[in-house]
Amino acid sequence: MSRSVWIFFWLSLPLPAADGFEDMVAPFLSKHCTMCHNAKTKTANLDLERLRDPRAALAERDVWETVIQRVKSGQMPPKGIPKATPEVTAAVVRWAEEHVATVDSERKVDPGRVTARRLNRVEYNNTIRDLLGIQFRPADDFPLDDSGHGFDNIADVLTVSPSLLEKYLEAADQIVRVALRTGPAPKAVVESYNLDKFGESKSVPADPEGERIVRKGSLVVRHRFPYEAEYEIRIAVRGPGNADDSTSRVAVIAGGQQVAVLDVETGADKKRNFEVRTQVPAGESEVGAALVFPGPVKPRQTPNISIPGGFYIDTIEIHGPFVKTAELPESHKRVFVCTEKTDDCARRIVSGFARRAWRRPVTPQEVDKLLRFVRMAKAEGDSFEQGIALAVKATLVSPNFLFRVERGAAGGTRELNSHELASRLSYFLWSSMPDEKLFRAAEEGNLQQPEVLAAQVKRMLASPKADALAENFAGQWLELRNLAQVNPDPKKFPGWDADLREAMRRETVLFFTAILREDRSVLEFVDSKFTYLNSRLAEHYNIAGIEGRKFRRVDLSTDQRGGVLTHASVLTVTSYPTRTSPVQRGLWVLENFLASTPPPPPANVGALREEAIGKAMSLRKELERHRADAACAVCHDKMDALGLGLENYDAIGAWRTKDGDFPVDAAGTLPGNRFFTTPAEMRKILMGDSETFARCLTEKLMIYGLGRGMASNDKPVLRSIAKKVAAEDYRFSSMILGIVNSPTFRMRKSDGGSSI
Repeated sequence: MSRSVWIFFWLSLPLPAADGFEDMVAPFLSKHCTMCHNAKTKTANLDLERLRDPRAALAERDVWETVIQRVKSGQMPPKGIPKATPEVTAAVVRWAEEHVATVDSERKVDPGRVTARRLNRVEYNNTIRDLLGIQFRPADDFPLDDSGHGFDNIADVLTVSPSLLEKYLEAADQIVRVALRTGPAPKAVVESYNLDKFGESKSVPADPEGERIVRKGSLVVRHRFPYEAEYEIRIAVRGPGNADDSTSRVAVIAGGQQVAVLDVETGADKKRNFEVRTQVPAGESEVGAALVFPGPVKPRQTPNISIPGGFYIDTIEIHGPFVKTAELPESHKRVFVCTEKTDDCARRIVSGFARRAWRRPVTPQEVDKLLRFVRMAKAEGDSFEQGIALAVKATLVSPNFLFRVERGAAGGTRELNSHELASRLSYFLWSSMPDEKLFRAAEEGNLQQPEVLAAQVKRMLASPKADALAENFAGQWLELRNLAQVNPDPKKFPGWDADLREAMRRETVLFFTAILREDRSVLEFVDSKFTYLNSRLAEHYNIAGIEGRKFRRVDLSTDQRGGVLTHASVLTVTSYPTRTSPVQRGLWVLENFLASTPPPPPANVGALREEAIGKAMSLRKELERHRADAACAVCHDKMDALGLGLENYDAIGAWRTKDGDFPVDAAGTLPGNRFFTTPAEMRKILMGDSETFARCLTEKLMIYGLGRGMASNDKPVLRSIAKKVAAEDYRFSSMILGIVNSPTFRMRKSDGGSSI
């Protein structure tokens, strides 16, 4: 609604909320705010000077939302500006909150409009997995999805390019070849890879719970497996060997993971050719062999060592696929629900598949269009199975599959129908299509009933598919995906390798999953008494008593760790390759924990003097010099305090007490004169701002679940959910149910027709 409309609206109403404005709020603004936020300076693009009378003030609901946030957090008034007494400040905040609540109560529900959402790469792969029951990831070859508002499932940025359309056609062909048996079983073939031709592997798949393997002497390649089937991996190990009869070990990799570990006799003239037969999913993945790291692992030991005896993997051969001729894959049976090869059978197959693929009932007219492909294939002399395969391809390249379509009535807002709600729910919690139980609830027409919806949410959160929230939501909210691109300086951090990188990621994913599965308080993301470690990560954290590469839950006895702010994953992605970045870390906390995004930096901001940091002066002192510029201090006072509070952790998350030649000083003061000296004390302060964190996490989940950014009309809903979550001990399920039950999630603004 425009500002002028709001002014007209308020002019027509009595002013119960105006009481106290002239004698309390206006003097507060004049004394503590308008010297910066006026028509001339307009600091932070905010002019409070124009709010001279109650009616003008009451028309500015969103302005008061900002005032509440800044004053309650202690950010305003800033240093150097006289502060009001706590009693006056509390009274002004209370007036603003009551005013905002009054405005919100008068507003009509506006759920916003969600553009038709294309399936992103993760959703496409997961949907194919659940639709056909195959572990095949064709979308890995699609162009990368763009991100908006921190997530890659935002409808407005998920465009469709000509190259992506070509990929959709290729993917449909590949899916049909993998999932359906339309001819004789494929014959086994042999493909060979030689070290002389392909060279030493630049990287090997990381598995912090498997054997630690080294790059030197390994041969790991990307190979496309055309079918999900058994394959035989043949390995030739070469090298002069040792004089004695000791052994080394070789890890065999197929489908991107370790499938076997073999003992290799290192004595001269010993046989070093091996075969491993294993089931491999269809698609492109790593295959090969790598030498196992010898002896115990030391925390800072480089992984690029030479194996005693000079061994190396010379050749690998892939034989397969080995498919039993009479055995039809499960994916084939899912499609061919009847085998009579009649028109009635074809209609039953096509309508059933389209219903699941398009995630809604299909009309007879839509089925007739798909059956044309079956008849066309038959007219050209193809088999019944080939005709069905053609109809399946057509189904998979239809916009009804590629997009999540929500059709609207003319004008106004409406409640989602059962199938639309089922899809919103499943792609929110599973990043995939609804299963049969959810389909059935939608078809029975009772999914909108609160008790039915709550039961479905509870069931879905308990499903292994809910791991998608950890991988996709947490992977982007906590920026875990960025770990793949992080490359710390090997001279400063010689112990860094792919295993440590993956161990960091796995700790955070397992921690998030525990909060989800055990329905724990979301405040444990801020501070907690447990985490997940294996020996490698425990050594990195200097936590004793953890043996073995398997991850296990660990109760924390030190306040050095607790909550995701102390996870090495988060600390690493918010650092530079050579040093920490208090600015990046502080910004990360502001955006992901406190729902506060500072304005962009002013032009011509000077850079830090990198050559002086750690030698001529500490990073803290250099930042203080930088902050001396008043234009920088506005944002950096709070941002730097939060980031410097994490300075006890180096650029890959290890605890330290010195930075170069200087002792680490993690003390800081947050707005409101909240002082801390350690990371643990800072976490306690953040825990005290629990409602802000709850509202921030609710907003992140809502953006992810809806596929759009938040607007001012969403703020009342977010605040309401956060208050309910606080009243229910901040349980994760309470937040999810609050989102799913909200009108924002269950309704849409219509646009006169299809959302495509």
